[in-house]
Amino acid sequence: MALTAEGKQLTEAHRLAQIAIAAQGEAVARSLWSTLDVSDLDRSTPMWLGANVQAARRFHGQSEELAASYVSEYRGAELGSAAGSVVRPGFDAALQAQTLLLAGPVRVKLLVGKGQSASGAKSGALSKYSGIMRRQVMSGGRMLVDATTKADKTAVGWRRVTDGDPCTFCAMLATRGPVYGSADVARTVGNSGLRYHGYCGCTAEIVYGEWKPTEREQEYVNSYEKAAAEATEVDGRRVAPKPGREEDTILYRMRRDGIFRDSPLSRNK
Repeated sequence: MALTAEGKQLTEAHRLAQIAIAAQGEAVARSLWSTLDVSDLDRSTPMWLGANVQAARRFHGQSEELAASYVSEYRGAELGSAAGSVVRPGFDAALQAQTLLLAGPVRVKLLVGKGQSASGAKSGALSKYSGIMRRQVMSGGRMLVDATTKADKTAVGWRRVTDGDPCTFCAMLATRGPVYGSADVARTVGNSGLRYHGYCGCTAEIVYGEWKPTEREQEYVNSYEKAAAEATEVDGRRVAPKPGREEDTILYRMRRDGIFRDSPLSRNK
């Protein structure tokens, strides 16, 4: 976590503010969903898509702007000076349009192709689409932290910050600590830290010193280590030192016995 109490407070305030922006983006996406005519998707899609990309651009920009202010304030709290560059990746309209198109009209067509009624397919696709819109909005802030960290020679890297009740996937990425955006481990983890699912409440925090897990995060680490040890024993092969372990041998073991949102024990409760 952050070195200072102020830095920690700034990170949490930033996370909550980002979620609020994402919720606004979702609300607009849901209101625009009615303009998608399921009886004639090809005709209604262009106007629907244009309005959704415009909404994504608006809230993505707010997310990026919020992150820019946060990064400067956070740097000041952690280092005593807010001086330093803030890198804004900007809005990739073509990529955003492709993502929203696939999660919206294309998914509706796929569901119809699987035998669902047109109205049922449209209704069923809305929840996932709403989550994707939230993710695309929050990518403004997430990408800014990633790009800024890579340009900051004083930063160790950035770490994933969960909402305190993450799914197993998010918890697993959080156990790695500040490896993301780090030139030293870029070849090992690549862009894995930028993998966020719909409705994900995680954000990112730049780390300038030694990373010390919180008590809750230490539980995630313990779960990870236990699953890794079992994978090594049962599968009969060595699991590489983090952060390069194989997700297919560890993730399901963490979920099976874990304390995470999608673990059986949590779901049963």
